[in-house]
Amino acid sequence: MAERTPEGWGMVSKSSTPSVRHGMADGSVFFAHARDGMARAMPLLAPEPRVAEEQHCLATLLAIARCNPAEARALAATLLAEYGTLAAVLRAAEQQEGSIRTQPEAVRVLLVVVRESAFRWQRARLGQGNILRQRPALNAYLLALLAREKTEQMRVLFLDAALRLMADEVLGRGTVDHAPVYPREIVRRALALGARSFVLVHNHPSGDATPSTEDLYMTQQIIAAAQIVGVQVADHLIVGKTQVLSMKEGGLL
Repeated sequence: MAERTPEGWGMVSKSSTPSVRHGMADGSVFFAHARDGMARAMPLLAPEPRVAEEQHCLATLLAIARCNPAEARALAATLLAEYGTLAAVLRAAEQQEGSIRTQPEAVRVLLVVVRESAFRWQRARLGQGNILRQRPALNAYLLALLAREKTEQMRVLFLDAALRLMADEVLGRGTVDHAPVYPREIVRRALALGARSFVLVHNHPSGDATPSTEDLYMTQQIIAAAQIVGVQVADHLIVGKTQVLSMKEGGLL
């Protein structure tokens, strides 16, 4: 349950009990541009018409690590059958979940490096312009980053005066349905960075992006704390399994 604190500066606890549903938006495929570039740069595994883009991309990566295209194609199909998507395979490599743990170290290391490189590349792209006008790219980034997380995580996207991304930082971690949030820490970090505004982001491990009453209360506490020092909360995004909900677009801010 939410813990009320004076002026919104203390800790606010939250859980992910659904209450309302507004402002939903689907994310596009996060690694689409990366797949296109890889196919042009490394055509060693020419895709057959019926082979999915993600399987072709993963097979190309595996072939780089294992140097056996036929084996790489078979393993790519097996991994995608187990995990479902390329993003899930890359996350499993980073978390060492499932059968990916049995693969050679070279394979797992390469997949982890690709995942981190993709996130860094996407963050750099998001930092080039107004992040709020790049919703498909932002949604895809957040879904790839948070949709499969098993515990709640509070991230904050700090923005400059032109609404460009300055930093993406984790400022709270919790359990499967609960995360402690400290409004004063978020505001303090915004001031340290010289941010003019920020976007709150957290995930619902249940997969349902509907905001809870605790989510709404927490958001208002953070808005109140930010207003004291002249910093704006530009939006609060909730990441589910397949969708990202914008509180601002849903009229909840």
